[in-house]
Amino acid sequence: MKTSNKLYRTSPIQSQYHAQDELGQYSFGYAGGPAARSETRDAFGIVRGSYNYVDSDGKIQTQHYVADALGFRVSGTNLPVAPDAPAAAPLAALPGPLPEPVQDTPEVAAAKTAFRIAYDEAAAAAAAAPDARK
Repeated sequence: MKTSNKLYRTSPIQSQYHAQDELGQYSFGYAGGPAARSETRDAFGIVRGSYNYVDSDGKIQTQHYVADALGFRVSGTNLPVAPDAPAAAPLAALPGPLPEPVQDTPEVAAAKTAFRIAYDEAAAAAAAAPDARK
């Protein structure tokens, strides 16, 4: 019996593209057959993309992602979504007495007063000093 090492696709890729510049921006993608993908990176380094595929149950699954200063975030048709958080109850509806505000100790009050005096003296001295930039 003779076997073949060729990989057969169900459908050929129908379109693909790639573009890139000297600033690090790029975009690429392809579509065709049971899958598609696209991705872009802008001059700020933010990467956005999406892809889809047919899963083992024959359903088309789509994923969207973003990678930026906030990290990597993904959403997809096959990923769980957190339930909406319940609305916070107003303070009057909470059981029991409301907590009292924290009171400064005598040491903290004295430190705040000393800081305020030192700050005011430094601000007055800075205002009276000749401007060194002139």
